[in-house]
Amino acid sequence: MALIQRRRSRGQAGDETIDADWKISEVLRVYPQLLEVLIDTAPAFSKLRNPALRRVQSRLVTVAQAAQIAGLEPDALVQRLNAAVDSDAVAPATVSGSQPVERVPKERPAWLDAADMALELDVRSFQDRGEEPFGAIMGAARDTPEGSMFLLRNTFEPVPLYDVLAMRGFEHWTSMDAADDWRIWFFNSGESRAPVPKEKAAPAQPQPADTDWSRPDAVVTIDVSELVPPEPMIKILEALESLPDGSSLLVQHVRRPMHLYPQLDAMGYRHDTHELAQDRIEVLIQKPPFGEAAE
Repeated sequence: MALIQRRRSRGQAGDETIDADWKISEVLRVYPQLLEVLIDTAPAFSKLRNPALRRVQSRLVTVAQAAQIAGLEPDALVQRLNAAVDSDAVAPATVSGSQPVERVPKERPAWLDAADMALELDVRSFQDRGEEPFGAIMGAARDTPEGSMFLLRNTFEPVPLYDVLAMRGFEHWTSMDAADDWRIWFFNSGESRAPVPKEKAAPAQPQPADTDWSRPDAVVTIDVSELVPPEPMIKILEALESLPDGSSLLVQHVRRPMHLYPQLDAMGYRHDTHELAQDRIEVLIQKPPFGEAAE
């Protein structure tokens, strides 16, 4: 059985090299002294001083995404963090390429002036309370008809959200009014796009049609229990994209992925959820044989 392991575990401080795919929460767990280095690097990271905001935001973004949010080159931020680990402290001028790069705005799209505004959602208060606004954002997306748009107000640029909503047919345009005040318009174009897989599952033989759903034997297993929205849905859809037709995926999770079920139904994927214990869920998903997926 092919197996996609969860993100590799991090070692003790001093024996791990930070790379661009680390979550900021992982960086701060292994190297808590880097909090001040991050804050000194760019004003955008100053909100990490707030424990409630740090708990939410640091688990959502990778180092590469954090660099994009702060207007830095990802390689420069990775280099700076590792240099700080080696030296315990590093002055901004000692790391080449660590100066902020100019953020080039996208061309204003025509739909921004033509589309109807379905609703406006301000989630800045969610982050002030240390709450996760993903459910409210996905609810706004569901309530936005095709050809309309909704406006999101946020305290930072929600880079991971762009791919999630693009898979649901949303284009976006972003404006920064202040370091902690962002406006993002999401337009429902009705043209969803599939996620680009970041890793391929090993080739495997399709399961027989009479799969015992009470005792699943999945071709691929992934564990998303340590991730927070929207990462679990992204990882699941990426795994399904690379899964052989007619095969199955077993997802280990801590909660029912309610936002994922409509996506699976629309794609014609069979799925079954088992609650094994409190905060322990398994979802078995079967990818249709070639030619049977929903159009």
